Amino acid sequence: MRPAPRVTCDDCRFAWYGASAEDGLRVVGACPKCGGHLEFLAADAPAASFAVNERLAAVSPATVLGLPTSWATR
Repeated sequence: MRPAPRVTCDDCRFAWYGASAEDGLRVVGACPKCGGHLEFLAADAPAASFAVNERLAAVSPATVLGLPTSWATR
């Protein structure tokens, strides 16, 4: 049985399961696939969300999460 996802995109319903992805997605602030709103489902998530500052506004999702492997060739 697969564990509950730590992060889910409200728009495209893509799910992430790892803690590293969760941390990276908090920095990015939006779904790297579609730009949609992210729902953080982990019970141990910090109460305060990270605000995107000007320095991180231009950061590519691949810089934080790495190059996509599972859906990049579709």
